[in-house]
Amino acid sequence: EQLRAIGSHHALAPVLDVVHDARWGRTEETFGEDPFLISALGTAYVRGLQGDDLKHGIAATAKHFVGYAASEGGMNWAPAHIGARELREIYLTPFKAAIKVGKLATIMNGYQEIDGIPCGVSQELLVDILRREWGFEGLIVSDYFTIAQIVDYHHLTDDPIDAARMALEAGIDLELPTPFGYGEPLLKGLESGAIPIELVDVCVKRVLTAKF
Repeated sequence: EQLRAIGSHHALAPVLDVVHDARWGRTEETFGEDPFLISALGTAYVRGLQGDDLKHGIAATAKHFVGYAASEGGMNWAPAHIGARELREIYLTPFKAAIKVGKLATIMNGYQEIDGIPCGVSQELLVDILRREWGFEGLIVSDYFTIAQIVDYHHLTDDPIDAARMALEAGIDLELPTPFGYGEPLLKGLESGAIPIELVDVCVKRVLTAKF
C-alpha cells in the first residue's frame, strides 16, 4: 500500500541468493544458507508484495538468478563454480518455489559467470530452464548495467549492438537502470538488420502485458 501510494508498481526484491561464504559482501541482504528456508521466506515475501491480484499489488523481483552468492573467493561479480546437480538442488530451488508457488512476476539475472557464461546472456538459464522447463511467463529484468558489462567486464564483444542482441536472445525484457544496449545501439541494430525485430516484439509483448 505504501509503495503504490508513491506511484511504484515494481520492487527489486526479494534476494533469493543462497549464501555459504560469509566473505561475500552482500550476505546481509539474503535470507541465509538454507534453500528450504529461503524458499519459504522468499515465496511469502513475493506473495506479500504481489497480493492475490497483481492489479492491486506490487510486482516482485526475485534475484539474482542464479548462484550469485557462490562467487569465487567471496568476491562480488566473480565466477561461480557450481555443478549441474548442486545448481538444481541448492541454488535454483528458491527461485522455482517463488515462481511455482508465489506466482512471481519478475526475475533478475546475476552478474557472474557460470562455467564461463555470464548469467545475463545464458540461454540455458534464462530460456531453457526458466521459460521452457518452468513455464515462467513474467519479465526478466537486467541487474544494473548487465548489458554494459557484456562489453566492459565480460568482454564477450566490444560492440553495444552485439551486446543488445545477446541480451535479447537470452530473453532480457527490460534493461535497468538506464539504456546502454536497449537505446541507440538497439535502434541501429534494427536498422542494419543485425538485430531481428522478432526478438524485440517478444520482449515488448511481455512488458506491455505486465503493464496492462
